Amino acid sequence: MQPFDLDAFQRDGYALIRAALTPTQVAALIASLPAGFTAKQHYGVRDLMRQAPQVRALAESSPYIDIVRRLLGDAARPVRSVFFDKIPQANWSVPWHQDTSIAVATRADLPGFGVWSEKQGVPHVEPPLPYLEGMVTLRLHLDGADRDNGALRVVPGSHRHGRIAAADLLAMVEREAVAECEVAAGDLLVMRPLLLHASRKSQRPEHRRVIHLEYSAMQLPVPLRWHEA
Repeated sequence: MQPFDLDAFQRDGYALIRAALTPTQVAALIASLPAGFTAKQHYGVRDLMRQAPQVRALAESSPYIDIVRRLLGDAARPVRSVFFDKIPQANWSVPWHQDTSIAVATRADLPGFGVWSEKQGVPHVEPPLPYLEGMVTLRLHLDGADRDNGALRVVPGSHRHGRIAAADLLAMVEREAVAECEVAAGDLLVMRPLLLHASRKSQRPEHRRVIHLEYSAMQLPVPLRWHEA
């Protein structure tokens, strides 16, 4: 795996690592996914590590956990996992946004935690800012993606602005440079959840499968618990 440029990551909020997975590893991961994951109702499968133990094993193994612990410390562990795919039967565009909610085991109303939502039966909540700033996301690409196939678009450095008000999102996108994160199968994108990002609809009838893993070294206040930690 190519060297990880820590300074560039801290500045830009993301880094692309080529060929982080071998073709054999990509094929094994695809084979490990439960049947039906690419059906229309499963274009975004949450709780992935519970449903595919091979994904949890990968998330907790070197060199992936090493990258995260270099950024967050030795206590870092995966706390949420999602599978995404864009196919003709399940194709969508994602508007500019930040990832501002976390998955928890059960709902508990505590100061600073809200707004609450539920996604595929899993409670989600927006935590205080330090929890989001203390997280890292790994996106493992099982297929290639370019601007015609739903590649992620990001605004470099936008994670350093904290939570950005919805009314200010488009103004920042129009004001700042936008980067297209074009990838090949096996590439890894490391990013901060607060990085502004979006993606277009796929224009080609091809898979765009991504394993999305979120990590944290922080403990949530009792009685809240990370859903998948």
